[in-house]
Amino acid sequence: MTDKLPSQDELANRLRYASRLAGVGKVASSAAHELNQPLNVIRMAAFNLKRSIDKGRFDPATALEKLARIDEQIERAARLTGGMKAFSPAAQQEKIPMNPSQMVAIALELLAKRFSAVDATLEYISAGVDCQAQSAPTAIQELVFNLVDNAVEAYARQGPLCVDLEDVNNGDVPERVIQVTERVVDNQFQLRVTDTAGGIAPSLLDRVQAPFVTNATDGSHAGLGLATCEVIAADLGGSLTLSCQADGTTATVTFPVTVPVAVTD
Repeated sequence: MTDKLPSQDELANRLRYASRLAGVGKVASSAAHELNQPLNVIRMAAFNLKRSIDKGRFDPATALEKLARIDEQIERAARLTGGMKAFSPAAQQEKIPMNPSQMVAIALELLAKRFSAVDATLEYISAGVDCQAQSAPTAIQELVFNLVDNAVEAYARQGPLCVDLEDVNNGDVPERVIQVTERVVDNQFQLRVTDTAGGIAPSLLDRVQAPFVTNATDGSHAGLGLATCEVIAADLGGSLTLSCQADGTTATVTFPVTVPVAVTD
């Protein structure tokens, strides 16, 4: 007697779980760096408050300013740790109304160290629209991470960014840019991630969204990112498309949102 083959849904769930495991180390490294910043601010503010008390120079107004700054940093740390839940196996939650732009911003904040590691600059343009999508709380963050991670890994495969002094003097310095652009058109949220990292090999273009297909040849990339993004986009009621330019790749995810109707007097 043979075991029953897994269903399509079960395979999709296994794929997402494997994708999360593949990304945990990368996210943890970036998150640790980003979390150290608010912790250092909190430590310095607390130290200064203690020192002012010890020296009998306590000023209530100054103390309130420092406490407000501490509160801001605690909120930032909470956003970052909340964003990491996207990579927990327990993160599969029921759909609720979410603002996609807020989720995108949290994911990009969490990934800040990943950009600097490959000398890439982030250009982020928010939709600036108060819209809502029916989504699991961490799905959009997971979507952003996978799309951005593909661009980061493409730059990483190019090696360190080497700049000649002559290029600097001539103002001809090469740039590594990752553009993340949002738009809301006809109740559709469009998230576009563009890089200039050389594009996808023609031999992979037709199957790159399949599981375990990757440009990496050293085993450094599991090849799960785009396959996972396709599953998430479909779960949001949308789709994922890829296009290649001469110097890079653009991944576009589109899914429906609800835009509140403006009330006029």
